Amino acid sequence: MTKKEYEREYGKTKLDHVLSHMTIAFGKILEFMAILFLPFAIVEQLCIYGVTHPDQIISLLLVLMIILTALSVRAVKKLRKK
Repeated sequence: MTKKEYEREYGKTKLDHVLSHMTIAFGKILEFMAILFLPFAIVEQLCIYGVTHPDQIISLLLVLMIILTALSVRAVKKLRKK
C-alpha cells in the first residue's frame, strides 16, 4: 500500500487514523452481532407465533428442515471434492 493509498484509506492526521480504525472495528462488531443474533430473533418469533398457530408452524418447520438438509448435503459434497 503506497502512502497516498494509506492516506486515502485512513486519513492524514492521527485523529483521522484513530477514527477510521474505530469505525472499521464498529462495523466488524455490527456484522458479528447480526450474524449471531438474527437466527435467535427468528427462532424467538417462530416460538411466539407457534403458541397460537401450531399447525402452520409445524409445516413451516418441516419445509425449513428439508431446505437446510439439502443445503448441508450440498456443502458436505463440495467439501469432499476439495
